[in-house]
Amino acid sequence: MPAIDQTLTRIVSQLPEYEVRPQQQAMARLVARCLQERRHAIIEAGTGSGKSFAYLIPILEGGKTAVVATGTIALQEQLLHKDLPFIEKALGRPIKVALAKGRSHYLCLRKLQETDQAVLSGDPRREPLDHLIQLRAEQEWDGDRANLPFVVEGALWSELLASDSDDCLGSRCPHFAISPQHVARVRCEQAQIIIANHALYFTDLATGAGVLPRHDVVVFDEAHHLDRAAVHAFAITVGRHSASRVMQRVQRRFRSLPLHLIQRVNEAESLALEAVFRHGRGQFPLTRDPDFTGAARAMARALAQLAAWIGRADTGQMLLLDSDPGEARMRAEVMREQMASVAQGLACRWEHFASVAPEAERANWMQIDPSRDYFELYSAPLSAAAELRRLLWSQRTCVLTSATLAVDGSFDFLKRELGLEETEEAILGSPFDYPRQALLYVPSHVPAPNDPQFTSAIIPLIEDILLRTRGRAFVLFTSYRALREVAGALIGRLPFPCHTQEELPRQRLIEWFRSTPHSVLFATATFWEGVDVPGEALSCVIIDKLPFASPDDPVVQARTERMRAAHEDWFNGFMLPRATLALKQGFGRLVRSRLDRGLIAILDKRLLTMRYGQAILRSLPPARRVTRLPETLEAAFLSGDAPHPGLRPPLSIPMQSGWRGTGGEEQTSEEP
Repeated sequence: MPAIDQTLTRIVSQLPEYEVRPQQQAMARLVARCLQERRHAIIEAGTGSGKSFAYLIPILEGGKTAVVATGTIALQEQLLHKDLPFIEKALGRPIKVALAKGRSHYLCLRKLQETDQAVLSGDPRREPLDHLIQLRAEQEWDGDRANLPFVVEGALWSELLASDSDDCLGSRCPHFAISPQHVARVRCEQAQIIIANHALYFTDLATGAGVLPRHDVVVFDEAHHLDRAAVHAFAITVGRHSASRVMQRVQRRFRSLPLHLIQRVNEAESLALEAVFRHGRGQFPLTRDPDFTGAARAMARALAQLAAWIGRADTGQMLLLDSDPGEARMRAEVMREQMASVAQGLACRWEHFASVAPEAERANWMQIDPSRDYFELYSAPLSAAAELRRLLWSQRTCVLTSATLAVDGSFDFLKRELGLEETEEAILGSPFDYPRQALLYVPSHVPAPNDPQFTSAIIPLIEDILLRTRGRAFVLFTSYRALREVAGALIGRLPFPCHTQEELPRQRLIEWFRSTPHSVLFATATFWEGVDVPGEALSCVIIDKLPFASPDDPVVQARTERMRAAHEDWFNGFMLPRATLALKQGFGRLVRSRLDRGLIAILDKRLLTMRYGQAILRSLPPARRVTRLPETLEAAFLSGDAPHPGLRPPLSIPMQSGWRGTGGEEQTSEEP
């Protein structure tokens, strides 16, 4: 037996209800080999295979320093509070672990000191400020906003208290050694396992922000959204109030700012507002509009002039609250450089938007809401593959894993999107017995999703399913419009507790669903993944239609247009793989343990009528498939003679004709 198998078995055998998981063993062996040979790995391991142990144990045994980047807070909490403490106890030795966060999560002690002097008695901000000062004085708070026993108002935190790279003195700050952000960074540098999220990892990679320490390995768990997280990190944005914030910051520090500079920025901003707001409310592509281009260029010039003035300004004119003159002078010089850099950086971003070209390999658009006097400009790459090849794949060993990475048995789509070439690959499946534990129902009698009657036609069908399963269901939609129409029709007449995702915060909804018998949740994409409800509470998942990306998404739109222009297969090469991976995630909400039984209903007949439907079905777990609900469904779900507490009885549902299961077995049925 390989050494990694022995270690893995020794550890997992201490778990309650231990069982051998061949998928977990195979994954651990592959990860160990890739770490040793410094090769990248892509591993699809189904729900319940024990992925986290399969990569953590080889990393720990190999003595590697690793970042584990996740897609959800839930997985971070599982790693930090469940998996790693268990492994530590099983190994009998300490494991140094740290959670990495962006610096805006941490208090800046210098800002706290300055704000304390600036906020007067009677100011509504005074009370929370005094509470913060008391907590720090009594050493009852580590400076992480998430660990506060009360909520600090957003503007007070972000504008006056949060650590900020644009306003940080670094090692020259008198509070540097005890700065919460620095203390957290030291913890990360001393850790063997650093937990982060995808967004932080790619932002750190794209900006060179130094949030994450040097590491040998990065594991991307929940890697099915990695391409979108990377594209977002390499995007360029400018918000409506970006220039105003720079001006306010400069004016807070300098006793006098030349009036002509203020006027130039204000005049350029007025031109930009006029050019943007004349489009109305909504999302619009950025084109070669001379009015907008002129306004953006005027903003770039005005901000560049402001940056030049800041760089030459006399630091003796700066307003600082330091008691030591030497310290004040040193800090003034640092802050002047930083403010000049921020202003110049904003000028460069405006110049980027003044120079956008439709044929560039980027999607460029604006989001406008005149009712809030707000707009935001976006420029995102159509693909992050080239940047990832340069900054990531060539630098360290990477392990990508999820229950949903392959499309029709291949990782080609993922590798193409991420620019990955040489990899070790494995599709390991799940230890769950899907043919016994899950039934996949795709009705053949409903209208096609593009039929105007589709949503009204599925309302009675959804009601019938929910009555048969006595609730206990997620009803998932690809649009808010469909969610509202179906929920509006059914909530008043269903005899079960119901909520929509618009009624409560996400975590409260999950807690409500778990604790409320026979509940029904109507939701959209936010509940398609990252939600774990094992047991009887979730016995049914209903999905209204195949989750193709919205054609209104600017990156999707630009990407498909570019592929069309190049005579590439934009549907099979881009839209279909993304929809397949999303559908696999939705399917994955149903069966979360070996004891689970349930029904998944996908109300989209294109799975039966379109050629690509078979490719999607081959990618899904091998549940038994039917095209009509048999009369025995209710009895199968609700029979009381379950063989084990919490175990739902096997679905003794007759097979139906016209389908072949994933394993090749013939299934018989009648058409309705």
